[in-house]
Amino acid sequence: NLYILMNRFEPIMLRSQPMENVMRIIVTMMDQKILKNSHLRGTLPDVLTLALPVGAIASPDHMLVTKSFFTKNLIPRLLGLYVEIEFGENQFYGKFHTRYTISQILKFLWQHPVYHQSLRQYENTKIIRFVNMLCNDAVWLLDEALKQLEEVRTEQKAINSDQFARLPAYVRHRREAQFVQLQRTTRSQMNLAYASIQMIGFMSQGHRQPFLSKELVNRVAEMINYYINKLNGPQVTSLKFKDPKKFGFRPKALLRELIRIFLNFAQDSVFLNAVASDARSYDPQVFKKAADNLERCEIVSDAEHRKFHVVLERLETLAQKMKREEEALGEVPSKYLDPLMATIMYDPVMLPQSKVVVDRAVIKRHLLNSTTDPFNRSVLHMEDLVEMPELRSEILAFVESRKKIAAAGANSEKSDCKR
Repeated sequence: NLYILMNRFEPIMLRSQPMENVMRIIVTMMDQKILKNSHLRGTLPDVLTLALPVGAIASPDHMLVTKSFFTKNLIPRLLGLYVEIEFGENQFYGKFHTRYTISQILKFLWQHPVYHQSLRQYENTKIIRFVNMLCNDAVWLLDEALKQLEEVRTEQKAINSDQFARLPAYVRHRREAQFVQLQRTTRSQMNLAYASIQMIGFMSQGHRQPFLSKELVNRVAEMINYYINKLNGPQVTSLKFKDPKKFGFRPKALLRELIRIFLNFAQDSVFLNAVASDARSYDPQVFKKAADNLERCEIVSDAEHRKFHVVLERLETLAQKMKREEEALGEVPSKYLDPLMATIMYDPVMLPQSKVVVDRAVIKRHLLNSTTDPFNRSVLHMEDLVEMPELRSEILAFVESRKKIAAAGANSEKSDCKR
């Protein structure tokens, strides 16, 4: 607290002092084994920001970049705290403040290749947990912010109406004060949401695999699909109102960030498959409209725009292929479907306590958020899952047989056409 107060009132004096030993202590205390209270650890990143250069520009000679203590420990401590604070006493705004601060530190660190190497050496399961929390934050914050923007639009119309002008003065003053508060909270929410989306963008550069793991690829694809749809589809009219910048809403910047993340992930076929199979939000017409908006408003570079068009063509082909395969499968026996997602279980496993059979990828995603059986809330860990090899073989044989039947039917139609 002393350092934070000094930074507020005497920043020049503070920054003129040697900081390395203080920062070593701060990074050491971020270890859960040393300081167990996550609320206290959640305040430490604020002190760590005091070591960042003005403007957080790349600084190859900075102590956080040149000293092995920091390059070895910062990534595991920051990513670990990002996850652990979810389950501590530091809830809601305190939690999001800590995570926002961590995002700003990571944004500086990510400008230096040594930290990319540090992430590669971090345990994969822990990275996936971090990415899951990051996506959870991005979705929750952006959803809440967009809901508040819709409220802003409604309230702006009401305040500018003749009916509002006829209200008693004390009622108008109260409504106007509430609107000012709404402006503050919406701007704060949008800034936090944008920071989360930005972090997905820069951390996935060269490190796509955690985002595209079996547990998370569908979640990531659905998230990006949904917000591209929201910013370009019919719902976008609910986000049009006066002075959006006052409320922290920068639709062009947000769409640019989403498109660049999309193009980065689109290099992997597993992501494109997940996008094309998302029946809720993937709409070829809306994505074409997004492409038109990108060009008309000059949101991305010409090269990115061309690349986006190429990806859209691939997506349409994939979506049509998936539709044919789905039709070929016909009615799927219920015992082959995951009870949580109603999708085919290509890798079925049984939960030991409830005895329910689910798809491995679905339950792995659930366990990232809660180590419980979703059907009876008993404690559940990945190593407890019971393999179901016979059912797996049965499901794969069913899918393969239906594909063969569909292929034979298609060949027969071609032969009839030739005759």
